[in-house]
Amino acid sequence: MFLINVPVGVLTTIAVTQFVEDPPWQQKQDRKKIGFDGIGIGLIAIGLGCLQVFLDRGEDDDWFHSTFITTFAVLSAHWLVGAVFWLLYAKKPVVDLRVMKDRNFALGSAAIVGFASVLYGSAVLIPQLAQQQLGYTATLAGLVLSPGAVCIVFLIPIVSKLMNVIQTRFLVAFGFFLMGCALLYSHHLVPNIDYVTLTKMRSAQSIGIGFLFVPVTTLAYLSLPKSLNDDASALFTMFRNVAGSIGISLATAAIRERTQANMAHMVEHMTPLNQPYTDSVNRIARTLMDTGQSMSSAMTAATGRMYQTFVEQATILAYLDVFLACAIFSFLFIPLSLFFSPVKAAGQAGGH
Repeated sequence: MFLINVPVGVLTTIAVTQFVEDPPWQQKQDRKKIGFDGIGIGLIAIGLGCLQVFLDRGEDDDWFHSTFITTFAVLSAHWLVGAVFWLLYAKKPVVDLRVMKDRNFALGSAAIVGFASVLYGSAVLIPQLAQQQLGYTATLAGLVLSPGAVCIVFLIPIVSKLMNVIQTRFLVAFGFFLMGCALLYSHHLVPNIDYVTLTKMRSAQSIGIGFLFVPVTTLAYLSLPKSLNDDASALFTMFRNVAGSIGISLATAAIRERTQANMAHMVEHMTPLNQPYTDSVNRIARTLMDTGQSMSSAMTAATGRMYQTFVEQATILAYLDVFLACAIFSFLFIPLSLFFSPVKAAGQAGGH
């Protein structure tokens, strides 16, 4: 699947080379900074590559219980720390880390990390729930997300207008508040949830997204000099992508861990000494015996059905736990948003 991007990338590279020109001030700066920071690029590439392997394979290989995953985690940390030190002290680094001295950009980077991790983490949960627990096809699970995308398309121009009259930092705070409330709404999942309610949950999350992406990006670039825009854009995009990968990995790992924990708690009640459990098994067994099954086979089948019910309930509870954690994480970024510069910042976003 990845190779489908190659011809598009080649054509894009050719088109950019032929038709896109840097502004005069950028051309002068480039002439002064002629050089290729191969070491910096190598450190970043290897560090991020190891991190991606760690995130992609961690859940399948049981994280730090695997020597393979532990090795890549250590390698990623070493290479990325080395990259930071190199970029700080190199004469001509591939990315100028001075951009992090800018308060708005540093806060914007933190905000995009929180936003992206919650966005991607929660986005993967609803289709996963729909397919694995509700039996949706991949197409139907994808359609659950579609109304949310429409909400974002309609909201972005409205939010852009609001940025002319309302301090942008308040819009960011409001966006995190909306996202947190939407995730709390998702905390009310039930095993027999219908398609419309599931779609509403995702659409509610998308409303918060509409109030976050453009305002956060705008504020991040607001006070940066133009000469640092390229460096800022590279870092900002990297933060967003890495945070998204981390969010997805943490969310899927948390689902599995919480399912196991919930199941361990529920299994304690699967005993003849638990009267409600015994009554439920006997009721199911009697129903099966009425269909002609023997008592022994009916009791075995009834016990199996109760176990499946416990697994289903444990999984749903795991999703509730993760949605609640995402909601709390979103709310934590509300006070951070208030430290941005108190300005109306429409139309000043840099490249991203």
